[in-house]
Amino acid sequence: MEDRDLREKWKHLHRHPGAREELRREIRDSWERSYDYGVNPGLRENPYICTKAELARYQANSAYLLETSQAVMSALFEFVAGTGFVVILGDSNHCILKVIGDRESLAWAHSARLVEGSLWAEHLVGTNGGSLAMALASPISVFGYEHFCLFSHVAACSSAPLVDQGRIIGLLAMAAPFKKVSNHTLGMVVAATNHIKTKMELERARRSHEVVTESMSEGVLVVNMSDQITYINSNCARMLKKPKESFIGKSLHDVFGHTPENRRFINAVSQGRTITDEDFTLTLGRDRFLGNITCNCLNHPDPAYAGSVVILRERQRINRIVRNSIGGGAKITFTDIIGNNQRFLQALNMAKTAASTSSSILLLGESGTGKDLLAQAIHNESPRRNGPFLAINCAALPRELIASELFGYEDGAFTGARKGGNMGKFELADQGTIFLDEIGDMPLDLQSTLLRVLEEKTVMRLGGNRIIPVNVRIIAATNKDLENEVERNLFRRDLFYRLGVIRISIPPLRERLDDIELLARHFLQQTCKRLARSDMELSWDAAEAFRCYRWPGNVREMQNVLEGAIQLTSGSVIAPDFFPEYFRSPKRCSETKILLPSSGLPASNEEKQMIIDCLHQHRFNKTAAAKALGVSRRTLYRRLEKYGLL
Repeated sequence: MEDRDLREKWKHLHRHPGAREELRREIRDSWERSYDYGVNPGLRENPYICTKAELARYQANSAYLLETSQAVMSALFEFVAGTGFVVILGDSNHCILKVIGDRESLAWAHSARLVEGSLWAEHLVGTNGGSLAMALASPISVFGYEHFCLFSHVAACSSAPLVDQGRIIGLLAMAAPFKKVSNHTLGMVVAATNHIKTKMELERARRSHEVVTESMSEGVLVVNMSDQITYINSNCARMLKKPKESFIGKSLHDVFGHTPENRRFINAVSQGRTITDEDFTLTLGRDRFLGNITCNCLNHPDPAYAGSVVILRERQRINRIVRNSIGGGAKITFTDIIGNNQRFLQALNMAKTAASTSSSILLLGESGTGKDLLAQAIHNESPRRNGPFLAINCAALPRELIASELFGYEDGAFTGARKGGNMGKFELADQGTIFLDEIGDMPLDLQSTLLRVLEEKTVMRLGGNRIIPVNVRIIAATNKDLENEVERNLFRRDLFYRLGVIRISIPPLRERLDDIELLARHFLQQTCKRLARSDMELSWDAAEAFRCYRWPGNVREMQNVLEGAIQLTSGSVIAPDFFPEYFRSPKRCSETKILLPSSGLPASNEEKQMIIDCLHQHRFNKTAAAKALGVSRRTLYRRLEKYGLL
């Protein structure tokens, strides 16, 4: 059909509505809508062109569509180069975002006002390929006279909508002068739109995958069949202390080198082994990664996509999760510890100084003096305050369980062992502090194992054959005389010296008479608050009884006595009647005589303590103290000189 015939056909359709019945139904319906919109069919050019600012805004809103379609459009044009076709990308607002063509085809498109920024909505310029494809949500070709407006009647256009997740986001089209139309044009456009849709789906999947892996707290490493690293997430790069770029495309051998532990890891991954929660220590130059690794195969029919996925977990994070789940951790600080007694303050000051060191600490003192609280305070004052704090009572564990609790065990190490094995407390306390209470009760045969851990800073699980490095600060405590235990061959001398690099003695409560009322008021306030009771106080008689009592259970006993009194008292003042039996009829200290006969004296430590107690009770009045002790002032002075109390 010649241009003249084409134009006559177009005029005939406009002049004779009945002739439009010959048109395809979708074209005829579009013409009817165009008439309803009031579109002028005699338009000789498209008057609807965006400004540069408006076009920039449209392109910015469709930046992802432009980026994804660019390569596909260029490839499509290579097939039709020199045929007079242009490749067009439009958005959902019927605005042309991009036109690709050669000099000849672009010149024709410019004359037809088929340019970037032109608007082709049906209600503006009537029936055209782009708007009709979007209205029908299916591909369509519009030939010559089928266009509603005069300026389009010599063109042909094949268009297909771009659908993403069920929503039309734009269109792809090929346009040319009517005479250059090919029957295969629409098929090429459909194939190209499918390609763009697939690219968008793959890109969405890639970004979703990246968001998921980047949000994981674990490290993710993907290795192909050639042992090359194809993917690594940010957490994995952080754990291995190198930028992501230094891993991609590199071989495992090049990245991890050839240390024995690294070779074990490389071989496990290269051989496609399945690893579940296995501990590894990887070395990268001067840096080390201590952690737990899971490895699974990537099975794929195409070897190019096969390989392994490795999940890395930091041992510190695992320990923190386990510690949180079992409720471990140090809560007490030095500000929580109450006392004004000079000897007690000296012990506190020594503990504060020792906290900043890495040496082992041995806390000595009777039961109930607060050794566990001091251990927590030392940890919270130390550089390890952000690490774990685990407390083990060596006297409370059965002999046969101490080794497995402290050092862990492998799967099948003994009958009843947990499947998969179990981490020991030393592993859990890595980078933190472990508090070994009642260390004097540890079996002698296990003391040598503990000594080796202290010396070598490594552990080996029961039934295992791997050395696991641990960085743990040990605080031990005992109420026994360890020097005496050493002499009796019940405690290893070398372990005693290794544990007691810094030794801190905590005085018993009976040697802290000036702290008794202070502690009593503190515990009263604390316990009343915990029990949701109004504030209470001690009567004078009750306070006197507290001062006279020797507190064999020390601070822990005082707390329990006060809690019982609070529960039994209905008023706000606690009287001696509400205390246990030994407080019911207290005598005033000044009326109590403690005789020190000249012969048959008790052990020197006991005698010294009796003198100290009596001096405190009589406010260091030596005459009154001598009278209460039943000795002369001269004898008292000799005893004071003997015990260095002058």
